[in-house]
Amino acid sequence: MMHTRIKIRKHLSLLGVLFIASLKTFCQIAISHPVERMIFQRNNSNQAPINIAGTYYAAIDRIDARVLAQLGGTTTDWTTIQTNPSNGYFYGTLTATGGWYSLEVRVYKDNILIDTKTIQKVGVGEVFVIAGQSNAQGGAGVSTPAADDRVNSVNYSNDFSDNNKLPIGFSQLGSTPTSNGDSTKIGPFHYVPWAWGRLGDLLVAKLGVPILFYGAGHGGTSSENWSKSAQGLPYYSEDGWKIQDLGAPYRALENSLAYYGSLTGLRGVLWHQGESDPLTYMQPYYQNIKNVINKTRENTEHNALAWIVARVSRNPEPHDGPIFGQNALISGYNNDPNYPPISNVFAGLNTDNINGSANRTDGIHFDTYAGQIEFAKAWNASLDNTFFTNSTPMMASPLLAVTLSCNPSNTANPISLNVASGYSKYEWSNRQNTNSESLGISNNSFSSFTNFPLAGYENLNWRTLDSVSTINVSAARIAANVRKSSKKVLFSPVIDLTTFTLPTNPSFTASALQVRPNQNLTLTGASCNGSYVWSTGASVNPLTFAPAATATYTVQCKTLHCISPVSSPQSIIVSSCFPSSLSLNGSVSAAESAYASKQSIQSNQIIQLSGKIDYNAQTKVELLPGFETNSGAVFKAFILGCD
Repeated sequence: MMHTRIKIRKHLSLLGVLFIASLKTFCQIAISHPVERMIFQRNNSNQAPINIAGTYYAAIDRIDARVLAQLGGTTTDWTTIQTNPSNGYFYGTLTATGGWYSLEVRVYKDNILIDTKTIQKVGVGEVFVIAGQSNAQGGAGVSTPAADDRVNSVNYSNDFSDNNKLPIGFSQLGSTPTSNGDSTKIGPFHYVPWAWGRLGDLLVAKLGVPILFYGAGHGGTSSENWSKSAQGLPYYSEDGWKIQDLGAPYRALENSLAYYGSLTGLRGVLWHQGESDPLTYMQPYYQNIKNVINKTRENTEHNALAWIVARVSRNPEPHDGPIFGQNALISGYNNDPNYPPISNVFAGLNTDNINGSANRTDGIHFDTYAGQIEFAKAWNASLDNTFFTNSTPMMASPLLAVTLSCNPSNTANPISLNVASGYSKYEWSNRQNTNSESLGISNNSFSSFTNFPLAGYENLNWRTLDSVSTINVSAARIAANVRKSSKKVLFSPVIDLTTFTLPTNPSFTASALQVRPNQNLTLTGASCNGSYVWSTGASVNPLTFAPAATATYTVQCKTLHCISPVSSPQSIIVSSCFPSSLSLNGSVSAAESAYASKQSIQSNQIIQLSGKIDYNAQTKVELLPGFETNSGAVFKAFILGCD
């Protein structure tokens, strides 16, 4: 006997394992945020909230997450980031310290583990936007890419600065040729690593946290070009690579700050510009760059956005005007109240001092390995502890909330999605860009380079759907972004609704239209393609229960995201007094409520030992052949009728 019990327990245990395994096989989630290699800007306490969002494909009621330290950082405990998600997606945050991690997310239903998903690489560290001209952007030829896996960028470049083309994805800032081109880009604008990979390696070694660069430098641009394009004003230029109609050169900086920076946060702007201002005096240079600084702080809604301004003028000889202007931005000019220091502008390197043909073959550009190494070392030295202690980073923005409702009357577009009103611009995506739509083109003085977003990047098309706060769509993978009047962009999670299903309209039958008190009633639903939701709150089918009083019942059909209209109602009377004659059979094995009829009762029931029942009829009680009462049973019959 003991042996048999053990076998039964093993059998039950196996069934439980199979049940859980089946749930994990068919009830999955997908993480849409963060994407692989995304790095979140840390605060000055070495922490950052990581935005975590995704889609669920079956009912779940709890989402837990943790990060596992890979290089630096601290592994966290499992933390519940959301319960009872709705609207087709889950979203929560997990705070982590500076480091390089894998992220694990697991989901539950009724405390049963449903699924686990992992993002292999995600970071909390330092995020910088590079801006300026050619020594910021870089050029074809020599580059010093990063060796450390923790130095990353957006591997995409496009001179047209069209945000519809901008992918959301990140790659190691390395040198390995890829299908995206001959080297890793620093999106959204730089088509080569230049010296920034080397700087990234130095910063990782010094700080012990991952580094992310955005590239917004634009070769051959003057301080006036930057100032006027930031203000949306035209400027004179015979250079065809400055596409003013698309906001060049400022637009790439705006996209880096207001578009990408919203997703990851950022520490500040690394500004390296001045070679195209040899004849610019201090005063106009100061005002031009002050205009740009003000616009970046407006676009980010971060008045303390840090700028690290390099001292730059060599073309190929040094010039005083831009140097004096740069110094005035940092520390003011001779206590002149018209040229005070700009708050949160920090002293960068002085690259005029890095000279000679070993560093710059043309006297202007750092187009040698030796020059780029010195350039990176000087930048690294200027990004010192004083800077990190006194600058105030901009943290990643929360993700935009989306509300989902169902519109079964619109069979072509049955999904209604809504985001908050009051924004300047709305964009929705229901597909990826085609190759022609996502083609990136970069140019220098001699060549043109083309590239596409890498596989695994989010390459969302924002131009197909209406630019409104509420849209009706068919089943698809959906995302939204909104633009504030400041130009800052907020993004929703990507919600995978490709398996969206409208519920059918259910019906049901009742085992009886009248039951006695404490007698069971069975309601049986039909024609539902999801789960049944009864007006009692129950969700089983069929539903068996003893109604307490006369009531009306309905049923609805629920799919993952929608619930049908209520069915036609059925009223069930709870009373021992039946208006018509009764014909009774079966067995009575316990005390039951009486049967009463306004007409007659016929019965061939068997009243068992513990049974107890009364019959009460208006005209007659007839005990048919087969009727039986066992010893100890209690049976009474009356000719009284009922009301």
